[in-house]
Amino acid sequence: MRNMQSAWSAALTTLLVGASQAAFAQEKEVSAKLGVERKVESITSSDISDPDPQAGSTRPAAEPTSPPGPSPAPPANQTSPPPIASSEKAFVLRWFELQNATLNIRYRFVDTSAGTITTNQVQYKATLRGRVKFDKPGRYSLNFGVFTGTRFTSSWDNTGWGINDAQKNLAFKTLYFAAKPIAGIECQVGGLYIVKGESTEFTTYDDDGYITGERVSIRRPKQLFFDEISVTNAYFVGGTGPDNVPVGVRLPHIGDSNYRQFLVDKKVGKRAAVSADFTLESGRRTWHQAVNIKLAEVRVVDSIIFEQYERTNIDSAYGFAISFAKQLTKHFSLNQFGYARIDPKNGPLNADRFNIGNRAFVTATYVFSPEFTASFFITTAVGQNGVLPQRTVTNTTFTYNVLPLLKRTGTTYCPFSNERDSSKAAFSSQEG
Repeated sequence: MRNMQSAWSAALTTLLVGASQAAFAQEKEVSAKLGVERKVESITSSDISDPDPQAGSTRPAAEPTSPPGPSPAPPANQTSPPPIASSEKAFVLRWFELQNATLNIRYRFVDTSAGTITTNQVQYKATLRGRVKFDKPGRYSLNFGVFTGTRFTSSWDNTGWGINDAQKNLAFKTLYFAAKPIAGIECQVGGLYIVKGESTEFTTYDDDGYITGERVSIRRPKQLFFDEISVTNAYFVGGTGPDNVPVGVRLPHIGDSNYRQFLVDKKVGKRAAVSADFTLESGRRTWHQAVNIKLAEVRVVDSIIFEQYERTNIDSAYGFAISFAKQLTKHFSLNQFGYARIDPKNGPLNADRFNIGNRAFVTATYVFSPEFTASFFITTAVGQNGVLPQRTVTNTTFTYNVLPLLKRTGTTYCPFSNERDSSKAAFSSQEG
């Protein structure tokens, strides 16, 4: 139980600052509407203490109004200052943009093709992504991603409940400078995410993966036909241990390039998109292609993604995945269900919830509110397979998304505006 408490404290500390500031801002807005004068001391961005809850109740009642007649002008020192909350919000929005902030807990079960249970555990995950803007439009920014997790393919830590030892990890997995000197052109350098186009983590790399290097992305379809052209040169290190998770460990190797990627992505009207990329990673040459089609009129499914890869050297092989999505009710959806075939030499750096083999899979999500969601993922091996490290995998996940609270208080930028977008946030908690 002590391990559980210490693990959760590390995750909760990540988000308490944003939540406390949001609650503070909301309280001051209510006080302003009620006409209560409150003396608020200037606070720094690192101060997360709550205002004195008794401050308002100790104020004397307002004096009776004066008899009818001309009113004297108020002294200069009694003019109403601009609302402090508004200025604080303007300051935060000017410099800081929070893009993701979640707390997640899940029960995970994994067994092998031999029937051995390797994971029977309650795990937790904390995520925080955002950027510091050096100019008001955000053309120049420092982007960061802070996550729990112990390896390239996972942002989850074990609690003390299960067959494995408790873990407590929190680190900057990504930290990079981004510049957009010209509209439609972006340069990035530092600890980066991996771009995939229309492909998913089933056939490429886990969504928790990272590289360290530089990237140039061009998004000028009117001039260059493609909606995105991306070129990446980086240092790649995968692995299944925690040694290379912190970006500070990898940054000294930014010049040791062993990863190159060339990617193009094209939208076809409003209903489809296609992408292709060539990736050279530690000597392995792999091509990826994917098509994403919206099919709402079919009624059976809302969309379909077909993706494939071809590894042309070092154990040449082919693999693919086909997945469907369907919104069944306002709150309930099947985010992904389908079939995939991933060759044994492709793993273990693709989705850790999938790994290798011939597999059927389904992900279901229920949105209780913009803040709270639940999701369930299951995959199992089907057909002919060799020895598999993961035969059956189940993840039952509960997610708290703090961004709707911050959006309501106007404390920071929030990209999710409705329940369907919150469902996307919940679905992302299954990844990794």
